[in-house]
Amino acid sequence: MWDAVGRFAREIRQSDFTAELMRRRDAYGAEGAMGALDCATLYGLTRWLRPEVIVESGGFIGMSSAFILKALADEKLVAAKLYSIELSEDCEQGALIPDELRSASAGFVPVRGRIEDLPKREQLPRSIDMFLHDSSHSYRPLLWESRHFWPRLLDGGLLVSPDVQTNARFPEFIDKTHPLDTTTAHPATERTHN
Repeated sequence: MWDAVGRFAREIRQSDFTAELMRRRDAYGAEGAMGALDCATLYGLTRWLRPEVIVESGGFIGMSSAFILKALADEKLVAAKLYSIELSEDCEQGALIPDELRSASAGFVPVRGRIEDLPKREQLPRSIDMFLHDSSHSYRPLLWESRHFWPRLLDGGLLVSPDVQTNARFPEFIDKTHPLDTTTAHPATERTHN
């Protein structure tokens, strides 16, 4: 798995796509936008997993969204959807996403609102292949999103969260969700891929 993810990440890091997105990000203002290494890793994970339904919180100006959508396009997953959630009305949601990747036909579904309210209104799919937590990295939102979206993941799905070292949420979530059994591999590291 990691060999394939690494290969995809290297490819995208050396691409004109990444160079252009970094220029756009820097011109727009890099504050709060995901960095090149995180984006390349996210691209690699997306290409490896080949998800049909992805939900991301904290879509913001679309740095992570652009790399997810590029991976879906490169894998020719024309039916795949990325639900990108952003709370702030003040940001230009998806501004960095290239036009050819921003359309509904390319799978981009922008969603505005508080993430806690969206499931009640059934604005998000019940089953997903991948969840990217990239909203507030404070304890409460990190824990709520992990607990809420973990059960929605299909078998073999991925929960992705940058900056897990910022507080105790991720280790606590893993410990409560899948207590470590030292006689078997940890469920978060198991995956079969066709």
